Amino acid sequence: MIFRWLLALMLASFLFFSCKIQESKTKNTQELTEKILPKYAKGFFWEKGEKNYFVLYVTQPFSDKTDTLRYILAKNKQDVPEKLRHLSFIQIPLKRFVSTSTTHIPALEALGSLHTLVASNSLQYVYSEVVQKMAEQGKIAALSEEGLEVEKILALQPDLLMVSAMPATKMGIYQKIQQAGIPVLPNSEWLEEHPLGKAEWIKLFGLLLQKENEANTFFENIEQEYLKLKNLAQKVQKPRKVALGMPQKEIWYVPAGKSFGAIFLKDANLEYAFASDTGKGSLQLSKELVFSKFVGASLWLNAEIPPQLHSKAFCEYAQIEAVRKNEIYDRQKRLSPKGGNDYWERAVIHPEEVLGDLIQIAYPELLPQRELVYYRKIAVSCP
Repeated sequence: MIFRWLLALMLASFLFFSCKIQESKTKNTQELTEKILPKYAKGFFWEKGEKNYFVLYVTQPFSDKTDTLRYILAKNKQDVPEKLRHLSFIQIPLKRFVSTSTTHIPALEALGSLHTLVASNSLQYVYSEVVQKMAEQGKIAALSEEGLEVEKILALQPDLLMVSAMPATKMGIYQKIQQAGIPVLPNSEWLEEHPLGKAEWIKLFGLLLQKENEANTFFENIEQEYLKLKNLAQKVQKPRKVALGMPQKEIWYVPAGKSFGAIFLKDANLEYAFASDTGKGSLQLSKELVFSKFVGASLWLNAEIPPQLHSKAFCEYAQIEAVRKNEIYDRQKRLSPKGGNDYWERAVIHPEEVLGDLIQIAYPELLPQRELVYYRKIAVSCP
């Protein structure tokens, strides 16, 4: 009888604690209810909590190291579970934003949130006339390009400091800012391998600004137009060969085969000599090797050099077909008076405009009514 009573007690205890464990597991599982994964971008994703908070994962915060940084985003910190409060906290929606790169500005402008930008560097080179005017009116403080102005940033009391991805060893310069309670978020859009992946970082801005629907709609429109243009280019039966970039002394830097630059060329249906390369960055090759690969190219793109050097620089390579046919283009159509280039700003979130330029240059019959946005033709006269 006693044995049966003990057995029943043990069974009841087991069931009780099993239920508690299961209840705890269920509670922990329910705390994060949805994972939001980008379609092209590989540098971030986030999970949504059941109480109006988000866990943001920046999966490629450093340019030289594989690592993941986590942040907790919420309107009120008390909405965050106790076990997650050790993570760097970002209060959303952002009201005061500091950026160390002008490439972050177009996303703010596209989402109607330039008023949140309180400081940035390189403002003299910004192409956006709206941002230039705000800077002149003192609405956006100018940060030095020579070094991090810690005290100035602290005085601005921003909700977030966004920086470009960099070597992990350099993140230490932001320690004092982080210790003051200001989160520092690396933006690694420039490390993305696909043009649409770079543009998709606008979704992260949408999360930070609590404008997710606007960001999603913006990106969907960009993606739709990009894919439409890509499909249009594939109708060309005989792709044109393309030369790219300019040599620097004895080295010629060209995009690796899996880089976003090479993907642009592929999607524009252009034949690129290094397309089969499996790298994702840039290639540093000898001038002689690259020249030998580009001799048959009927187009020369991304040829940025000072105008006074055009004839001398290009006529040296007169054997390249593009030089003989005067089919040379650079990306300097949209320059501000002080040299700001919109290709490095707006084009980051508008890859469809870049792809449209490439297709229009290579196959003008496909887009007869379109005007070039970022590219312009260079006039060269060789003896």
